[in-house]
Amino acid sequence: MQLRRLGFRFVALADDNFYPVTLTDLKLAAQQNNKARLSELESLRAERFELMERLAKLPDDMVFFTQITMEAAEDIEFLKAMKAARIKGALVGVESVTPSGLKDVYKDFNLAGESLIERLKTFRRNGVHVLGSFIFGLPSDRPETFDATVAAATQADVTFAQFVTLSPYPGTVDFDRWEKGLGANPPIIGGVPLTRRWLIPQALRPKLYWDHPVMSAEEIRSRTQEVWDNFYSFGSIWKRSRFIRSSRGRLAFLLISKIYRQMYADTGIATDSARVSRSGRWVRLLGKPCRHLFSGRPMPHLEVPA
Repeated sequence: MQLRRLGFRFVALADDNFYPVTLTDLKLAAQQNNKARLSELESLRAERFELMERLAKLPDDMVFFTQITMEAAEDIEFLKAMKAARIKGALVGVESVTPSGLKDVYKDFNLAGESLIERLKTFRRNGVHVLGSFIFGLPSDRPETFDATVAAATQADVTFAQFVTLSPYPGTVDFDRWEKGLGANPPIIGGVPLTRRWLIPQALRPKLYWDHPVMSAEEIRSRTQEVWDNFYSFGSIWKRSRFIRSSRGRLAFLLISKIYRQMYADTGIATDSARVSRSGRWVRLLGKPCRHLFSGRPMPHLEVPA
């Protein structure tokens, strides 16, 4: 509410998973006759629906975005509540489009192939646009994985997509395995041990951290860049903008897509420092007119809805 009073219309709900209770969770608790657990889950679910009901009462020009897991596509009631609350977009961690890739990231409960495409389309059919997140550099990835991924993202009608390379994050099994593999004396870059990669200056930070069984780091990097270029080409973006009725709106979508691509593709995986600098300048230039699309008239006297 306070954000809208200040003129902010687009709000990100910072929740790692906005869908805290799945239908499977409820079913298992009921089958086990675990009344305490079932009551706890039902309470969590009710709280989330109450939050969405309250969001729906805020000014109509407010739009929300969040993060959610794939299982939410099974819960049409939940998706409809999201739509009513104007939660119009969600980052979905697809990670991989192959069964072997999903096992690599311990997400074999996700779907792959045609089933994956259909599940992603369910979000869109119920008014929730998807920012699909895909990981490259998994041990099971092969050269053909890159084309298959961009094809799946296109067929699934995801509105935006990000294609990242596998990176070790502290607190994960992958990080522990990677750290142990480097031994007691890991490489030093910019005066910082590689195992503390987040402290390495951005310009010196490696783009990839893993040896791949069949592809070189440069091949993974270049193929990932090609996927970004393909998905965010002018033709591809314009085709994805067909859901927008007005030409002005479609041009705005084109602008936003290009900004997103410049922010994350070139600065994230490009090795050419000149290209990274050029991308930064483009983002700053394009960002100025884009700000007007997201700002609103301040409403200092807005009251909390009953």
